[in-house]
Amino acid sequence: VIATKRDPRGVVTDPTLQALVAKALDAIVHLRHEALTYHSKASGRTKVYHGHPYRLAYAQGALYLLAHVPEYDELRTFALERVEQLSLLDEHFPEIPSAEGDADAFPDSLGVHSGPTERIELVFDRAAAPYVRSREWHRSQRLDDLPDGAVRVTLDVCIDPALVAWILGFGRSEE
Repeated sequence: VIATKRDPRGVVTDPTLQALVAKALDAIVHLRHEALTYHSKASGRTKVYHGHPYRLAYAQGALYLLAHVPEYDELRTFALERVEQLSLLDEHFPEIPSAEGDADAFPDSLGVHSGPTERIELVFDRAAAPYVRSREWHRSQRLDDLPDGAVRVTLDVCIDPALVAWILGFGRSEE
């Protein structure tokens, strides 16, 4: 009666993913410091990060580890399939910083990214407007109907590949 289309999944060839998930969960639940060796697609480098893990998030077909990295004093997102090694350290951290305790994963993105938010305004023509109006694309969205049947969408989101893909997904205006 109901069918779903699964999200695109990352290609995971490492059979140790379950062990990584178990270690990450242990670190999160017991507030344990971790050291992880991570290969960044953005920089093409492999680096060891020391951090305070606080959440595993499943989004767009993949698992992500969210951790505060004291070296940068910021939250970092690590795609689990690019974690080469995860070691739990004996030290514990006292608590999750409140700024990182948002219940939503990737709250400022339409995808799996993070970054500073910007207010954007988009106008969709009357052909696309019913589809745009029919969904909540982001929790910050505001919709304003325009006299010609178009709709203005205002979002406070980070400018990232997911946002660009969403916009381009509507294609060219037929009007």
